Amino acid sequence: MAEKKRWTVIDTVIVVVVAAAAAGAYMFFGGNVGGSGSKDTVEAVILISGQPQEFIDALTIGDSVTLSLTEKDSGTLKDIRTEPAEAMVYDSLDGTYAIDTIDGQFDIYATVEVDCEITDYAITVGSTDIKVGTGIPFRGKGYATEGYVVGINE
Repeated sequence: MAEKKRWTVIDTVIVVVVAAAAAGAYMFFGGNVGGSGSKDTVEAVILISGQPQEFIDALTIGDSVTLSLTEKDSGTLKDIRTEPAEAMVYDSLDGTYAIDTIDGQFDIYATVEVDCEITDYAITVGSTDIKVGTGIPFRGKGYATEGYVVGINE
């Protein structure tokens, strides 16, 4: 006949040690990263590359701009600066590369003032991290695209 296994004190100690280790790992690696932060206003400069003149015309200083995938995380468009879009082109005759402007396309530098949660590790708008070099949604009334954060002014 099969012998029944009984729960012992050693089994209880093992379960408690494993649970404590899991809780410690969660607090160390994933729980409340950065500790408690502060709320502050930050200006983020977003680069939107290769847009036509119609897109620039749709932007208005003072617009409410959403920088995340949810509608509640928005900021205010404070400044717009444009430059002709450029691309690196290969010249097959010379075997060289050159930077050439793209006709009818513009790079837009949009400065957005947004209320953020600032910790030692991240600046977040809702659930979206604002980090230089990362892609970020850029949506407003009548337009939606994605840009890249190229600067943060606290």
